[in-house]
Amino acid sequence: MLKEKKEFYKVCFDTMQVGILVCNEQKEIVLENNPLNSIFGYQNNELHGLNAADILRDIALLNNFIQHPKNQKYKTSLESVGIKRDGEEFPIELTFGKLEYENQFYYKALISDISERKEKEKKITTLNYQLEEEVKNRNNELEKVVEQLKKSLNKEIELNHLKTKFIALASHEFKTPLSAILSSTELIVKYTELGKYHKRDTHVAKVKSMIHHLNGMLDDFLTLENIESGNIKPCYTPLNLNKLIKEITKFTKPSLKKGQVLIFENQIDEEIYQDPKLLKIILTNLLYNAIKYSDEESEIHVKISQNKNNIYFSVKDYGIGIPEAEQNLIFNRFFRAKNVLYYPGTGIGLNIVKGYVTSLKGTISFVSKENKGTSFKIQLPKITIQ
Repeated sequence: MLKEKKEFYKVCFDTMQVGILVCNEQKEIVLENNPLNSIFGYQNNELHGLNAADILRDIALLNNFIQHPKNQKYKTSLESVGIKRDGEEFPIELTFGKLEYENQFYYKALISDISERKEKEKKITTLNYQLEEEVKNRNNELEKVVEQLKKSLNKEIELNHLKTKFIALASHEFKTPLSAILSSTELIVKYTELGKYHKRDTHVAKVKSMIHHLNGMLDDFLTLENIESGNIKPCYTPLNLNKLIKEITKFTKPSLKKGQVLIFENQIDEEIYQDPKLLKIILTNLLYNAIKYSDEESEIHVKISQNKNNIYFSVKDYGIGIPEAEQNLIFNRFFRAKNVLYYPGTGIGLNIVKGYVTSLKGTISFVSKENKGTSFKIQLPKITIQ
């Protein structure tokens, strides 16, 4: 009967889905079933008498269980690593238990090979990571699209604002010279009929001046478009700065107020390579501003110097200056400081100057104090033509 019972229990153990290991306090294996042999790659009875440390890499788990079998962590399955007969390591799941037989304690472990499960978990983890990365990339792309849309919207808002401001400025700036032209043409007819040809000629000259002024403003607006679209291409040619100074002086002299004096200091006698047209527009714009915003009987200084790599231009006046709170806006298109609202202007001159200086690969800066004056400084790289 005892033999039949043992065979019955053996059949029960061998038909279970998990491996069963039973060892004594010395961790010697005293009982194992066929699934355990199969899991670890052993033949029948080869495990019998071996130490559990031969097949369990983390033997500390079993040691701790033997010492503290009632520890809470042993009430659930634990994951560890098994060692096959050929030395290959693989993931296993263990459930520990304690039993007593003939006044001696034994320790059992139900062991399952979880390699397939771990492989699936690894694949799921990889897929999750890939999915997270994909979601992250899509979110980044979405954020870029949203940011681009914001920029486009802000640009559209800014464009509409600039259009509104342009219309207001253009209406004001064009209205004054057009009114003067209308008035002068009426007087031209009247003085012609009265034979007062001297007065007639004065108003003819005034009409011409106003027309030149309007053409200048239109040229400025076209220049803004060219700068915005990147159509400004410098044309470097040999340039004599003394000759350029004479041209600028002749061009700006009619705009000088009573007693105003232009003082030029040119420290460069030799020819340089530069774009004469762009340089003339830059300096002329700065000089017109200096003249406009300075009082009568004042001096305006223009200095030209150089070092090994750069050429420097400075235009200094002693006029109304730029309010400190608005100095960061001074190069913005159509911007006009609060202290120049009663002076004629469109607010695009300095924007054009900065655009031209940038196209010449230079920099522009300024120092200004309200009611004390302003000094603009331009730095342009020396151009070498091969």
